[in-house]
This record gives sequence, C-alpha cells and structure tokens, in this order.
Amino acid sequence: MKFFRLRRGGATRVTFVNVSPEDLDAFGAVRIEGLHQEQFVRDARGNVPVSQLYPVENAVPVGTNKHLAQSFRQSKIDRGAVSTQHFAPGLWRTFIENAAIPDGYRNAGLKYAGYVGTQRESWCLPSWIWTNAAIVRFFCNAGEFEEAVRIADILLAKQEETGGWIVRSDYAPNDEIPVLAPNDSAYIANNALLPMYRTTGDEKYLDAATKCANWIRKSARPDGLVWTGRNERTGEWLEKYTIVDTGFTAGLFAELYMLTKNERCKMFLERFVQRFLELFYNPEARLFATSVDFNGKQNGGHFARGQAWALEGLIPAYKALGAAEIEEVVEAIVRSLLQAQLANGGWAYNLSRPYYGEDCKGVPVIAKALTEWSVLRSNDRLKQSAALALQWCEDHTRLRGPAVGGIFSYNLEGAVVHNLYTSTAFVYSSAYALETRLMVQAHD
Repeated sequence: MKFFRLRRGGATRVTFVNVSPEDLDAFGAVRIEGLHQEQFVRDARGNVPVSQLYPVENAVPVGTNKHLAQSFRQSKIDRGAVSTQHFAPGLWRTFIENAAIPDGYRNAGLKYAGYVGTQRESWCLPSWIWTNAAIVRFFCNAGEFEEAVRIADILLAKQEETGGWIVRSDYAPNDEIPVLAPNDSAYIANNALLPMYRTTGDEKYLDAATKCANWIRKSARPDGLVWTGRNERTGEWLEKYTIVDTGFTAGLFAELYMLTKNERCKMFLERFVQRFLELFYNPEARLFATSVDFNGKQNGGHFARGQAWALEGLIPAYKALGAAEIEEVVEAIVRSLLQAQLANGGWAYNLSRPYYGEDCKGVPVIAKALTEWSVLRSNDRLKQSAALALQWCEDHTRLRGPAVGGIFSYNLEGAVVHNLYTSTAFVYSSAYALETRLMVQAHD
C-alpha cells in the first residue's frame, strides 16, 4: 500500500490510499476507516470490496488508516525492462497499452488517465473514465476494432440511467466528489459511441449517444450552455464557474445532427454555440477564456488546451451549420495558436502566463484540431504547424521505463487534481498524437 496527499490552502487534508492484494483479508475486502465514498458497497463488518476501490487513489481523511502498516511507505518503483534509444510512433501505442487499470479494481479494463513522472513515478487518475473515449476513437481510426469494442462496451455499461456518466472524481479538502458532467459525457458519446456506431452499424451505440444528448438538453443551463458538473453525492450542480472544456459539448450535437437530421439537436447546437461564443470568446485577444464565473465574467487567462477543446466543438458545428460567425472565430483562434506556437513546436500551458510551463497534454490535441481545419481549408501553414507539434511530442516522449511512450513536460497543472508542478503525461495525448499522424498520412 502506498499513499500521497492532496494539499489545499497549504494544509494537508486528504490521504490517497492505494489498496494492494496483500492488504486484503480472507473475504477479499479491506477495512477503510473514514472513507468518504458512500457509494461503495460494504459488507456487514464495514469492509469495502476491492472491486469498489480504485488502484492508487482512494481519498480518505488524514488521520485514518493508521492501522494499515504500509500506508505510509512509498512503494519501490519497478522501472521495467522496456528500453529504446530512438523514438518510434509505436511507443505512444505502448503507453496506451501499459495504462491498463488492473483486473479486480474499479474501472478495470479501462485506462488510467495519466502518469506522474516527477518524484512520484506512478499512474494516476483511475476515476477519469471520459478520457478513454479518445482511445476508442483512435482504435476505430486505426482499424483496431476488437480493442475499440472492448473499451466502448465498458463505457456503455457505465452509462447512468439518466443518459450521462460519472466521469471522474474531484477532491474537496475532506471528501471525494463523484462528478456527473454533461460536457465529459458528451465527449464519451461523441468520441466513443458514435465512432462505434459508424464502425459497426450497431444501433445500441447510436441509441446511447442520443440518450446522452437528450439528458444534456434537459439538464442544460437556462441560457443554453451546460454546467461543469453535478456532485452525485449531494445532487448539487457545480455552478460557481463554467470551464472552456464545455465547448466540446457542441461536437456531439453537431455529429448527431449530421447523422440523424434531428432538428432538436440542431436547435440546441445553434443556441449552445451562440452563448458559448458570447461568454467565452475574447475578440481582442482572439482566444477563449479558461472559465467564466456565475455572472459571466471571464477568468483564468487563456488555457492553451482549452482552445483546442473549443475547436473540437466548433469545427463540427461549422460542418453541420456552415455559419459564417463560427468560421470567423475558428479562423481567429487558429491564427492565434499559430502565433503562440513556441520555437520548439509546443505551446505554453496558459498562453497568458507562459511561466506556468508547456502543455504536455494539449500539444497533440491542438495539433489534431489544426490538422482537421487544414483539411477543410487546404492550408499548408496549418499542416506545418501540426508537423512541428508532432515533433515536439516525439522530443518529449519517454524512451524507457514503465511510462515509455508517455509525452511529458513540466507545468503548474501537473496531474490536475493533485501533484501540481510536476511532469505528467496523459494517455489521451498519445492517442491524439497517433491520430494526428494518421490524418497527416491520409492527406499527404
């Protein structure tokens, strides 16, 4: 068993406990005192089946679990035997393979979202199921249909009756928060289920994607946008701010409209995009704000990856609607990204605050968006930018160890909800890099 701690406001409040097989009792369960996860099924003695626990990250209040002797000892890292002196694209594929969540644990069969490389050397974020959708999409595009079906069907089984997904865990100072998020649910439906429908023709994927879209429409904000998420423990929506990532919600409705010609999808798409542009787009900076608060005030500077997340919604919306306003904004964002690209091919994590570090997660996501737009516009300058970004990804790829194939760079964000100021790689980044290479090869 190993642990690490979440720091908020300078105070350590939550311990993350990784329960390993040697911690199990004869009944295949472990006692976790003070565990703030009421959705876990407990037996009569209060024990938690390991199938309801995450590997690596189970949030418990500080001061509990001291009876577990190994909970305060860092495990020795096995750096593995895989080693190479030269980059090859297959390393990105290896990173995806190695990210598998072990059998027996919660979310087994899916992938960890990332790997923390600075000091920690550990996989992380096993609760982030939404990022698996990018992997499904890549497998579909690469013709690896068996693996695509396997992951997509796990995601399908986890769909809530409402139509959305509990997409991740967030962490408060004394609690773990299961988040039901419309935008990340839309990401799953659009990037896992719809590609599976196009690949297999199986209506179950289209039906589930439509069910998700219907829930999003019904649960949307009064102005047509969507909330960042809902705390499934309390049922309360997270309304203090809305993040730019919500922009890729538009992608689901655009793709559904192009597939089905459902007018309700078109109407929601038009209203959503209009309000998203009104609130998030800064015409002077020609960039999207990182977030807006409850009153619509823009905050957080300009998140580099957020520009790509917005484009993931706006490019399909342009294909579906052909609106001149969407085209104009996409062109402006693309020009800004070209201007902001670093000499080494990457982008700063926050374009307004480059001292925060480079965006290891976002560079291949931006590269894919630029490649998509270059195909629509026949723009060689965008192709050159994407090629530089892919070179950056190659230059930042680990060539050995358990994280071989991960695309790493140091920045403030680190592993997002913990282990800030670290060098971290996200598994979806390797999927995006591989996809972008496929797109470039297809249009050369």
